[in-house]
Amino acid sequence: MLHKQQPALFGNPKIGMLKTATISTLLMLGYSQQAAAHVEYYDLNQGAQISDLTAAGKTASTSQYGANPTVSGLSGLNTTSDRALNNTALWNAGNQVYTGVGTFSNAAANTTSQTYTGNQFYNSNTVSVNDVTDWGWGGGTWGTASHTSGTGTGLLEDTHKVDFFNFRVTQDSTVTITWNVDDGAGDYIDNGFSLYKGLASYQAHDAATDPLNPTSGLSHKIQDPLDGSAPNNPGIADAQGIASDYRNTLTNTSAYLGQFNALGNWGDGNAAGNWSNLQFITSEHSALANTNGTGTSTTATDTLETLTIQLAAGNYTIAAAGALGSAFGNAGTYNLSNLHGVLTYNSVPAAAAVPVPGSVWLFGSAIVGLLGMRRRQGQ
Repeated sequence: MLHKQQPALFGNPKIGMLKTATISTLLMLGYSQQAAAHVEYYDLNQGAQISDLTAAGKTASTSQYGANPTVSGLSGLNTTSDRALNNTALWNAGNQVYTGVGTFSNAAANTTSQTYTGNQFYNSNTVSVNDVTDWGWGGGTWGTASHTSGTGTGLLEDTHKVDFFNFRVTQDSTVTITWNVDDGAGDYIDNGFSLYKGLASYQAHDAATDPLNPTSGLSHKIQDPLDGSAPNNPGIADAQGIASDYRNTLTNTSAYLGQFNALGNWGDGNAAGNWSNLQFITSEHSALANTNGTGTSTTATDTLETLTIQLAAGNYTIAAAGALGSAFGNAGTYNLSNLHGVLTYNSVPAAAAVPVPGSVWLFGSAIVGLLGMRRRQGQ
């Protein structure tokens, strides 16, 4: 569903082209506005989108991660884990609920670098999705500063406006991620993504019915005891050992768009009371190479974001969307919600350090000794 443009953006011919092209594309392809989605991961290891775990899967997940801690005086929490499963033997309908959203391609199984039995991982994947907003990631760059993003004004950003991808590496690896967003008609939109350590719970989201998740619509603000003002007063760590950054829901006067933070730690929960935190590692966003001032380009390389990073073995989350309306001075959002996004992922096991043979050290010692003798003889 396309929303009305912000008044400040009228009169720009590029914007008219973007809107016209996008509308015609949506009609031609038969796109419809997808329902706001909770955290449903595009799993880069499995090459499938997982919406939740079954009861058996949650039991297995709790065994894998351990139970979340209980919090004195806080009701509604569920100590059971609802995070992604690592063991490939459990990647089936008995433990996971699959969805048909997203197209995966180029998945290549890496069978030469396993370190854990039964935990083969994929080292290459491309995911194509058609539910991307032009502002979701941009709104999350403001932190707890009030801003206007999408169709609302408030703090942080609505998790429903961001696409989530997860992956796991079984040993230290070099990981390369790329992300780009377009309207399907030749216009590319400025975008960004963040990389986090850890996993959020499936079906976690911003909801007024969940007091742990502040959002616009709450009649009053509830201070979340899970959050902390890191680093001096860190929040309560989840089973992954990750704590959430401070969200001032006690004294602020602004509404919340949500709780997605593109530049820091954050956490959320689901209706069942499962909760989890993500630890911010880095983000990738750069201003457009062109200077048309619209946040769009007809050249894909202008908006392509790329990150290459060394990661230790573990579970990771990518949050990605459009970057319009961000804290970095980008153009305002066009409120587009069904844009096309393509994320690529590739991991290569880090090369092990090659030990230096003992004979080399002995040879080096001999050379040093000979040089010392020559210096003494020359005196």
